Amino acid sequence: MQCVFDKCYDAVKCANDNKGFGFYYSEKQNPDLSIHIHDCCEVLLCISGGKNFLINDKVYDVNDGDLFIINQFEAHKITFDPDKKFCRYVMQVHPEFLYSQSSAQTDLSHCFYTRGGDVSHKLMLSQEERETLVGYIKRLEAEESYGDDIIKKITATQFLILINSAFVSQIGAEKSSGSEAIKKAMDYINLNFSQELSLQKIAENSYISVNQLCRLFNKYCGTTVAKYITSRRITEAKKLLSSGRNVTDTAMLCGFEDYANFIRVFKKHVGVTPGKYNAEK
Repeated sequence: MQCVFDKCYDAVKCANDNKGFGFYYSEKQNPDLSIHIHDCCEVLLCISGGKNFLINDKVYDVNDGDLFIINQFEAHKITFDPDKKFCRYVMQVHPEFLYSQSSAQTDLSHCFYTRGGDVSHKLMLSQEERETLVGYIKRLEAEESYGDDIIKKITATQFLILINSAFVSQIGAEKSSGSEAIKKAMDYINLNFSQELSLQKIAENSYISVNQLCRLFNKYCGTTVAKYITSRRITEAKKLLSSGRNVTDTAMLCGFEDYANFIRVFKKHVGVTPGKYNAEK
């Protein structure tokens, strides 16, 4: 089971196709020069050569050994020092993997969705923590003769546990009924995105009011409920189109009752129409 690549595209594809994770390592001076988002959450560990990292409306200095945590709604762009080798490890992880590996006591999505004015995307790790993370990635590069998929899933989970532990120690756990309510809301959306969704339905299934839902969603996720639903639907639409589904069926299966609206929204988020995206795949 290959899960470590030398290109970002392959890591993202692996994470999306398997609703799991993918890693890549690069020393190339070719980060995406445009501000962009992914369908997955991202962890970037800078080994050397980073300069600045723009994430939403924040700009961070990038030092050797810094680690950055980004969710799928946060637009970002990294720059590098042209006089140094830009080395970095990146993990792309599907939100469903985070939820599937979490427990009532340990929420592995915590570091990705806890946001606020004082919450930084940047973690400063000890040398031991950095070496442990790199060791996990090296382990993921190896192919085991038996139980390879399980071993890799365990290793990726250990990687996420260490990051969340560092996040909690630096930022604070902030465990509250609010974050639990948002997890319920996201679970409900992920299970029902193909159906008609309303704020009232989502709030009722999360045992909070509509006003609380909107406020907490913005606090913990850094986005609105509507934008999250749209992102979830577009992500699924890209998968269906890539698998050969036609545009009409895809619109219906992803909860778009208005065909014309699906075309418009898809083009806005992906850059091309569903028909062209389908043809290119």
